[in-house]
Amino acid sequence: MQKKIKYLLFVLVMFLIVIPTANAKEEVNLYLFWGDGCPHCEAAQEYLEDLQKEFDNLKITKYEVWHNEDNNQLMKKIASETGKSITGVPVTIIGETIITGFSIPTEHQIQRAVAYYSKTKHHDIVKEIQEGTYEEEKMQSEEGFLKQEEKLSEKTTIKVPFLKEIDFKNYDSITAIPILGVLASLSLPVLWLIITFSSIVSIHKEKKTRIRLLSLGLLLITGSSILSAILKIESIDWICRIGILLICLLLVINKIQELNLSDTLLKSITIIIAIMIGWLTPGQYWSAANEIINIQSLSIVVEILYNLYFFISYLIPYIVILLICYIPWRKVSKEHQYLIQLSIWIVSIAMIIFI
Repeated sequence: MQKKIKYLLFVLVMFLIVIPTANAKEEVNLYLFWGDGCPHCEAAQEYLEDLQKEFDNLKITKYEVWHNEDNNQLMKKIASETGKSITGVPVTIIGETIITGFSIPTEHQIQRAVAYYSKTKHHDIVKEIQEGTYEEEKMQSEEGFLKQEEKLSEKTTIKVPFLKEIDFKNYDSITAIPILGVLASLSLPVLWLIITFSSIVSIHKEKKTRIRLLSLGLLLITGSSILSAILKIESIDWICRIGILLICLLLVINKIQELNLSDTLLKSITIIIAIMIGWLTPGQYWSAANEIINIQSLSIVVEILYNLYFFISYLIPYIVILLICYIPWRKVSKEHQYLIQLSIWIVSIAMIIFI
């Protein structure tokens, strides 16, 4: 009993020591230069009110510049001493970072800047300019924040087919995450390999076997793609490519020479190719979604819900593609089925080699 009490006291002491240190934050001053009657400024002020509820270490100071000449001169002085171009309002200054305008991208950038400076010792350029102690040569922290922004962009920027590159870090999570999920499942090589998988399932004669393999295959594709995103083992990519290439070659030879592969072998091939397709799913979509989730101050429950949201968005296109490929198959004549399957496997071989 005494040992248990000692253990509980030890845990309590550690809790009291560790928790305050983990929650310690730098004080962050945010300065908003705004104009009375400016609609973007009003939107910025509404957003900052909500942001202040999220960060208890955040202090907001507002300067109206259209009708207050002293505030206008201060804004011009900041522009002059920092060498930054400030031509309009709203202007938000956090630590050493100056953000002009207000939109969804700047809204997210403001939130990231506050989070960054909450963890980092920094200069307060507005305060230092007002006190006459500002020295541009000593400004180092902004480079740190900008480098963090650049690194984040590398992880969250995706090249969308037929469109330009999109940096998803500046988009609302509820919109960005399902788009990334759909893009992950509809990337061209994976999309074609899903069709390949569907054609291999169709080889099986019994309807029950086909349905079971479709369900099991879908589970294996998604499961192995999650493992691929978590483990990030590059060598597996080439192993899967070679494996799919050999399987497709075997199936082409089987079709042409009319060999009778055993039912057990066909089932094994179907399962193996499903696992390999999952491992070939581009990992950058998973990484981008995780970065978007991680840059927000979310509870564990909300993070789990966001991951589930991404998973569902990723899974639905696979279900639709498999149904589109599988349902019409029984209406195709045997002669055409033969040609379609052969074409799919030959194109799969070419795609694995050249893409």
